[in-house]
Amino acid sequence: MSDKQVDLFLDQLADAPVKDERALMEFPFFSLQKRPRMTPFIFDDGVVKIEIQPGHKGIATIWDKDILIYLTSLVNERIENGRFDADATSTIQDRTITFSAYDFLKVTGRSSGKRAYELFLDALDRLRSTNILTNITAGDERERRGFGWIEDWRVIERTNRRGQKVMGAVEVTMNRWMFNAIVKDRRVLTINRDYFRLSKGLERRLYELARKHVGRQPEWYIGIKRLAEKCGSIDTERKFKFRINEICEAGTIPDYHVQIVDPASVSTPFKPKGKQALVRFQPKFDDQGVPDVPTTLNLDVAHSVLTDIKHANPEYDIQYILNAWQDWAMTRDEPVKNPNAAFRAFAKKYIEANPIW
Repeated sequence: MSDKQVDLFLDQLADAPVKDERALMEFPFFSLQKRPRMTPFIFDDGVVKIEIQPGHKGIATIWDKDILIYLTSLVNERIENGRFDADATSTIQDRTITFSAYDFLKVTGRSSGKRAYELFLDALDRLRSTNILTNITAGDERERRGFGWIEDWRVIERTNRRGQKVMGAVEVTMNRWMFNAIVKDRRVLTINRDYFRLSKGLERRLYELARKHVGRQPEWYIGIKRLAEKCGSIDTERKFKFRINEICEAGTIPDYHVQIVDPASVSTPFKPKGKQALVRFQPKFDDQGVPDVPTTLNLDVAHSVLTDIKHANPEYDIQYILNAWQDWAMTRDEPVKNPNAAFRAFAKKYIEANPIW
């Protein structure tokens, strides 16, 4: 892994288990609190229901997620070195990743003392015990599914010269859906290594959202209330705005500027009700005027658009059509200006050209 960036399986971490992926990408899966969160996260729009249930040590935190990021980097390196066949069916041996706990602590900027190893074990435990339940309704059918962030873990200890027990190798078995999403779908982004230095859970979540939404578009706006929902915040709106403002003034988010602005001062299709303030995300630029962050295509389609098309055409696999459109859009030289409208047009033509009799 490079000194500046590390591979990140960002919001796509949970795409594979369900058919309605965009709902998952907007949902806060990880707790932003360092103290145990025992209250479930629940998302329910009548079509997709997602519930994140705590284990005995609480819901997995955004710091626990570093283990998943690290595992993704290791798997991605092996793919690039030709050690995995993307077309082959994965085995449990393929999905079991062995690594050094010390290396993980070093890469993610943690200390290597006794307390750090104890916290590392707690993180593995929470990733394994946090339970994600999904309930997807499509027409007359409903699919239920439950899973944890990792399938299994094992730590092999050895005795050092002082007679102390220390961690040697760590083995983590990734879930099949997560492993396949990396190997077969190649859903990997990169993040700035400075992400691991962020001490606040809210800072990390803001970076994730910026990395996802600020691609070729020069800026992204969102209302305070909606942002709080995406972050899974338990603060009052006033307290949440105060926390966001602190982060804005500190300027701690790598690669991006984050700013609270008056809706009247900007021109954007996003207009929240009332006079609710907007939060603006923009990439930072170097001395030559080049964005510090790699650009990505903005191919996000609103969940409401997917739901409308699905309800109007229940016999079609809308997710399949969405994937086909995204693959096609990525071959174009020009960025997609309006993903919602572009996908509606694409889906209409696809359905007309492929009637189901």
